[in-house]
Amino acid sequence: MELDILMVIAEVAVAISGFSAVVANFSKHWSPKQSRQLKNLLFHSGIALFASLVPLVMSQRIDASGLTTLWLISSALYILFASISIALELKQRGPKQPQRARALYVGPFIVAMAALGFNIAQGAEAWLYLLALLLNLAYAFFAFLSLLSHLTDIDATK
Repeated sequence: MELDILMVIAEVAVAISGFSAVVANFSKHWSPKQSRQLKNLLFHSGIALFASLVPLVMSQRIDASGLTTLWLISSALYILFASISIALELKQRGPKQPQRARALYVGPFIVAMAALGFNIAQGAEAWLYLLALLLNLAYAFFAFLSLLSHLTDIDATK
């Protein structure tokens, strides 16, 4: 059942990314702030997508008795890649970026990494891993809604 949920998470991540690309393409007024929001949205959707695909692919080599190992490795890989992505993003943004923007970007990752660290320490179960991925999807979804709200604000002022 967990693998089915991973498939759904991967599909939703692709859908959010695709719809946001359509919004960006047809947008007449596009600000640097919206570009950052789109980048963050795509990044969180991408993390959810690839973090869903890793255990799906690995499950082809692990039988039912090795599911704890599957979630342990997947959780550790998520923490590793999220840490690298946070470091790269913060380095790229530099100190000029407002604290609020940094917190909005890093916050979901920190919460997810803490949950997955707990997951590793407590025996690696699927539900915590899935919740971490849902957190990334939730961030991407709210960023998508934020992009849409900017478009409706522009249309309302005409």
